[in-house]
Amino acid sequence: MKQKNSLLIIYTSKNGRTEHMVEPIRQGIQNSGLEATVRLVGDVRWEEMLLAKGIIIGTPVRFGGIDWEIKRLFDVMAHQDYPGPLSGKVGGAFTAGGSPGSGAELALLSMLHVLLNHGMVIQGNAHSSHYGPIALSESSEDSIVSKCYEWGQHWAQLVCKLHE
Repeated sequence: MKQKNSLLIIYTSKNGRTEHMVEPIRQGIQNSGLEATVRLVGDVRWEEMLLAKGIIIGTPVRFGGIDWEIKRLFDVMAHQDYPGPLSGKVGGAFTAGGSPGSGAELALLSMLHVLLNHGMVIQGNAHSSHYGPIALSESSEDSIVSKCYEWGQHWAQLVCKLHE
């Protein structure tokens, strides 16, 4: 039985900025014809991670790195049967930080390294935020929504390409 293409969005948010990015990402995925399931990091189940064709992680910037709950998810839960169970799935990340220089790109790159260690497929975007969308306190609402929506479409297109 062929499984429907779906992406799992897992996130945590400390001040609401990361959470605010989730809906336009979900809409971009769904408007591209795929399903998108959204879970707070504490609510995600291992089975959902295994069934999804892709996993998108949203983490607030925490001292230039990944939020501890997201890190724990991959250090503990996703380490089951490691290496291998997440290999070949599309991976991606988005983040929210305070101001330029607060470590947002470092947090994204750190998250992408975690996904790559699990064998996930990462694709940058030459025409937009290269590593994934970032929302800073000074970012405009319209800019955040459009970048997140575009990235949702980007991830959905990658899943479709890999599962044609």
